[in-house]
Order: sequence, then structure tokens, then C-alpha cells
Amino acid sequence: MQNKQTLFDHVYRDLREQILTGRLQYGDKLPSISRMCELYNVGIRTVRDVLRALKEEGYISTQERRPTTVQYQLPVTEGIDAAMQSVLVRRTSIIDVYRTMSIIMPPVFALSAQVFGDASFVQWSRDLARLKGKDPAVCWQAYSSLLYTLLDRSHNLLFRDMFASLEIYARTPYFQKHPRHAQWVAAHSTFHSAMQTMESLPTKDGALITTRFQSMFQALTIAVEKWIDEALATCKTPPQEDPNSGYTWTSERGRDHYYTQITRDLIDKIGMGIYREGEFLPSEAALAKQYGVCISTVRKAMAMLGELGFGQTFNAKGTQVLLQKDDEVLQCMKNKTYRRDTLLYLSGLQFMAIAIKPAAMLALPHLDRQVVLDLQKQCRSQNAIPLEKIFFCITDHLPLAPFRTILLEVNKLLHWGYYFSFYSEGPASSNLLFQISFAALDALRQGDANGFITHLSSCYGHILTFVRDFVATRGLPEAADIISPQELH
Repeated sequence: MQNKQTLFDHVYRDLREQILTGRLQYGDKLPSISRMCELYNVGIRTVRDVLRALKEEGYISTQERRPTTVQYQLPVTEGIDAAMQSVLVRRTSIIDVYRTMSIIMPPVFALSAQVFGDASFVQWSRDLARLKGKDPAVCWQAYSSLLYTLLDRSHNLLFRDMFASLEIYARTPYFQKHPRHAQWVAAHSTFHSAMQTMESLPTKDGALITTRFQSMFQALTIAVEKWIDEALATCKTPPQEDPNSGYTWTSERGRDHYYTQITRDLIDKIGMGIYREGEFLPSEAALAKQYGVCISTVRKAMAMLGELGFGQTFNAKGTQVLLQKDDEVLQCMKNKTYRRDTLLYLSGLQFMAIAIKPAAMLALPHLDRQVVLDLQKQCRSQNAIPLEKIFFCITDHLPLAPFRTILLEVNKLLHWGYYFSFYSEGPASSNLLFQISFAALDALRQGDANGFITHLSSCYGHILTFVRDFVATRGLPEAADIISPQELH
């Protein structure tokens, strides 16, 4: 089972790590409470609790009506300050995060802009106009805030947190302090300005938005590479990179309980046909041993399974597997956890429909003939889910570690059993998904890169629209707001 990490833990550990590594240095001002709420997507109470803990431990100083400042001082080691040291031991990971942002975020911003309200963009344009001529650091924070607003209104539950995790790790404000940062960014041939990039969003032109944001992130990547090269040149002995300090992200941070994890896993197995309708699940004792939890946790999971229409518990017999009926779907949509899980599931599918294309293109040069032959065998093996096999083949050969981390985290949300539970015969009866998956495989075998990535995206788009349209008419109308990229063309 996954250990639960609370929202307090996440914010506390991140701020403490920034102080201990020198990203936030002695005397630096922390963002305002409202800004931290925005950045970490948490409430004011959580932020205040974190600040109280950090103050008690001597990391920060707080005064009423004044900014919170860092009071912890780190020693300078061999002429390298702590902030520089922190960057250099993560230099490859930081560059890879910038490269990942340049791949993932442009199409995410493009889709988010296309579903953003026109009236909101009118106010957006006024806000941008007021920023002209302002200090670049002030503008960047304002742009960042506007982008979070855009992602908040995208209806996707993952976009915002994912971008925040990338932005925090990328530590852009720190690099902006270098006197030549603006010069390095401006040297990128296709990048005009961050203002011009932001002004592309109200146009809702997906291609234009994607191109401009790609150019901006590529320019930032080059500037950071130059910063790192310059910093390394000043070191007598460059610090070794720390293999344990790479980018991490958790797609369901702070919102899980052990029993809900068990319930999801059991629903997944029911949908996959591992536990068939009418059969009895293993005993409570067996499940407790399997999941490494106590009996009471298993009983909570069984109760939730029954509430959601996937099981019925009988005294002295155990829990019998059921498949949901329409009236049970309506009933379970009243469950707050299940509603959110369903929206999170749809959000993950929407992200995959966007991200699988660039991921596949990055992996393609590494998929040699033998890899493709092995993949074909795996996809045609008994009980195989071709899309799943293709996905893991791509992530296994993806050169960008942060991109791989994000894909694998999102994939954890996509329980195959949820989709297949809509089919009485399980995976074998889902003909359309299998047809599209094999079309992608055939395109890969024939060297048709565009066909390969298009079919893969269509697989996730198909699952998204299939499940979304079903639940949107059965108690979850907000699901209709999560559209597939294919519906925008």
C-alpha cells in the first residue's frame, strides 16, 4: 500500500527543502500566504500550520503585517554557496524538467485556453496590458498566476498540480536573478517575449499557443544551461550529481486513505475479470494479509465496494462480486470520493490523450526492430491489453526522466478495470479499443510515426468520451466539461 502523505507534509517538506538547499536563502522573503495557497493548491489553514511549524524549528521569521523571511543560514562550502550547490547537484534533472515543460505544458495550455471563457479573456487582456513596462520578475509572477487561473478553469484535476511541481523544481525565479539571464533568453531566435507568448492565449489558436510556449520554454532551457555551464566553470571541483534528488510528483497527493486504495484495486480486478460477477472475494483475513492492513480497513473497503455497487456482503459468506447497473451508478455518484475519483480518472485520460503523442515521438528512435517484434508478441499474448503494453514500452524507452515520472504517475489513476467493467465479458469484448490499439501497432511496424502517435492518442480519447458520456448522464454532469483533444479538431 502507498503511504499517505498529507497536504501539510507536502508543503512543509517542500519549503523546508528549499531552505536547506539554499533555494530560499537567509533574508529571502517567502511568497505571501495567498500565493502559497495558489502554488500548492491548499487552504489558508494548511499554509499557516506549515509556517508555524517552520518558525518553531527556526527556519523562518514571521511578524504581523510583514513578509515572512528566511532566518536559517547555510555555510559556504569551497566557495560555492548553498543555492548554487543545490542546483549543481541536480543540474541534469533541472535541465530535464525544463525540457519536459517545453513538451508537456504548451499543448496543455492550448487545450485549457480553448475551453476558457471568452468573457474571462477580456479581463485577462486588460491585466496583461497593465503589465507592459513592469519589472520582468514582477511580470513573471503575474504571468504564473494567470496561468494557474487558466489551469484551474480547464476542468482537469491534474494540470495545475503537475505544473506547480514542475515550476517549483525548475526554480525559475532563482535563475532570473543572474544579470545575464534576460540576455540569454532573448538570444533564442524564435522567442520574442513572455508578453507575446501570453497574448497568444486569448486567440484560442491551439497551434499558435503551442508554438509560442514551446519557444518560451526552449529559451528558458538554454538560459539555464548557460547558467549551469558558467557556474561549473567557477568550481575547482564540480560537485557530483545526487541520484536521489531527481524530480518527483504524486498524482493523488494527500487525498488517499488505505481503504479507498483497496477499493480501487478490487474494482480494477473486477473489471478485468480476475474476480467475476457472482464469485466471492477472498476472505477478510486473506485480503488484510494481501494488502498489509488490518481487518477493520478491509471492512471499510468492503462497505465502500458495496456502496458503489460492485459487491454485496453476506454474513458468514463474505462479499459477492456484482457489476454496476444504471441505477447503482446514479446512487454511487452521490459518494463524494467516488465522484472525485471518476473526475480524476477522466482528467488522467485527457492528459494521456495529449501527452502520449510527444512521449511516443521521443521514444521512437529507441524502438528498434527487436523491440517492436517483442512488443507485437506481448500485445497478442493471452489476456494482454495492447494499449497497456505499448504504454510501458514507450515509458521504458523515454529519455526524459521527469516526463516518464509524470506519465507513470498519471497511469496509476487509469485503472483498466473501471473501463472494462462497462463490458459484461470484460476486456475481450472491448473491440473498438483493441482495434485502435492494433492499428497503432501496425503503424509502428510499418514505420508510420504519425499514424502511430495519432492512433495512440485516439485510444485514450475513446476511453475518455466513452466513460464521460456514460457518467455525465447518470449523476455526474460536470464530467461533460472534460473534453478529448480530438473533439477540438
